[in-house]
Amino acid sequence: MPTSVPNPNSNPAFEARRLTSASGWYVRVAWVNGRRFHIPGFASKQEAQRWIEEKAPTWLSAHSRAPELRFAVSRPEH
Repeated sequence: MPTSVPNPNSNPAFEARRLTSASGWYVRVAWVNGRRFHIPGFASKQEAQRWIEEKAPTWLSAHSRAPELRFAVSRPEH
């Protein structure tokens, strides 16, 4: 079950999920606007869940202040 971390701007849900292509777990951060972010590197569901409980608020605070990355695609003119 996703664990929500309060944030008045985006209010994402944090969820521990099993990797499908390898062993291990990751934390999925899902914002209400559909944006997703994955934090890999957990050996177990318990480790990922502990990260959510202990470190997600700090992570969210740091990522809320960071400018959002935007990518531009350059297309050659014909």
